[in-house]
Amino acid sequence: MGGNPIQFDYTVPATVLSFLLLVWLLSKYAWKPLMKMMEERRTNIESMLKQAEDERQQADKIKREYQEEMRKARQEAQEVIAKATKVSEARSAEILAAAHEESEKIKKSALVDIARERDRAISDVKAQVADLSVSVAEKIIKQKLDIKGQGKLIEQFIQEVGEMQ
Repeated sequence: MGGNPIQFDYTVPATVLSFLLLVWLLSKYAWKPLMKMMEERRTNIESMLKQAEDERQQADKIKREYQEEMRKARQEAQEVIAKATKVSEARSAEILAAAHEESEKIKKSALVDIARERDRAISDVKAQVADLSVSVAEKIIKQKLDIKGQGKLIEQFIQEVGEMQ
């Protein structure tokens, strides 16, 4: 039998050996740095997420503080407005009371002046009536008058009193 010698193909074992050598080299030199890089990236991402959460919480805290300050400012503004309103109302009441008091003083003064002028006018009229009475009496005594002359004298007296008023 003459046959062909069996030839052994070294390509399959060489490929397997090359593959195993490549896996060993990758695991020794590339896998650990790759895993280390992946771990660092994971840690970095976690750190960034934690930092973002901290910043969000800080922003929420600042927002709450700002809202509280705004509430206090509004409340203080309302208190200032209320106080100013009360002061202005009190001042208005004072001004009205002073004006009323002043008008009462003016009214009383006017009434006193009117009463004084009335009394003076009455005194003047009384004095004039007295003078006229004396004048009439003098005329009556000086003249001998009859009833007709007395009527004329009375009419004259009434006319003189009317002119004086």
